[in-house]
Amino acid sequence: MHGDLRNQKLAVVREALYDSAIELFASNGFDETTVEAVAEAAGVSRRTFFRYFDSKDDLLAHAIVSYTRTLVDAVEAAPPGASPFEVVTEIVLATARYTDALGARTQQVMKIAERSASARQAYLSRMMNVEDSLANALAIRFGHTSMHELRPRLVAGVTLLVMNSTITSWFRGEHANIMSAAGGALNELQTIFCDRRPKKTLKSPIGLTATPKPAKSAALPNLKRSR
Repeated sequence: MHGDLRNQKLAVVREALYDSAIELFASNGFDETTVEAVAEAAGVSRRTFFRYFDSKDDLLAHAIVSYTRTLVDAVEAAPPGASPFEVVTEIVLATARYTDALGARTQQVMKIAERSASARQAYLSRMMNVEDSLANALAIRFGHTSMHELRPRLVAGVTLLVMNSTITSWFRGEHANIMSAAGGALNELQTIFCDRRPKKTLKSPIGLTATPKPAKSAALPNLKRSR
């Protein structure tokens, strides 16, 4: 019980630092905001700040921890027997719901990253860890022995690309909400890669030929789009 209370206290301070930082980054700029200013706004000392975060970069990327957990949980929750495309669909929709629940906070973070190259870099530097975690979950799901095998790594990369496109499309105002943007991105992905055009003989880089099997098209959930 004592350990639970301590963990709750740690979580409260961590979230207070993160919330204070996002507000300051949004109003004053990421590069212009100091660690001292964040600590003061959260009501803690500079020394306390460094008990929770290594730097401003580490602080800004704090939300990626929950984002990663959402991705991995969605892989595990996908229906048994789901195809890779259906698993991607489940992950994207679950992550879109998570992002939507954050409300205006997502827009704030996007604006911070848009205005600051160092803020963008702070996020990008953590994305390889996100991809590794997702690929590992997919490797387990698909029965592979390593996350470095082609299928889990490829599906992880495609999933993150679709999620990126979804959030960017919504942020740019192309869709009224995240769920609509997710549906649009998934429909476009299906159109590009899962169509049923006549077979074509493909020439591989090493000079061999291969006739691809027709892609199995997966039905997407009925999503209401708002524009």
